[in-house]
Amino acid sequence: EGRRPGRVRLSTFYNTSRYSHWRFTEKPEYLRALGALDETDPNQPAVIIPNYVMARGNCLNAFHLYAICCRNACEDMMGKLEQKLGSPVASPEEIAAIV
Repeated sequence: EGRRPGRVRLSTFYNTSRYSHWRFTEKPEYLRALGALDETDPNQPAVIIPNYVMARGNCLNAFHLYAICCRNACEDMMGKLEQKLGSPVASPEEIAAIV
């Protein structure tokens, strides 16, 4: 993750295969269509990680009428934390008490 939360520079996204078994080859046009390309800084486009991960292309096409997508396991936990804390900022102790 870069300086912008939830985003990774497009060049870093493509170069990940140099350091791991993951190969990301999606073209910018495809990422844009997914809503996963942040071009607010044209000199440093970035991939919006949550939009990329939750895109339909990462789902299992079980049948031509529907797809099975995995629920993000963190969603329930984040919802519970947000509801209980009622604040965008909390100490580690406050979070640990809820978790």
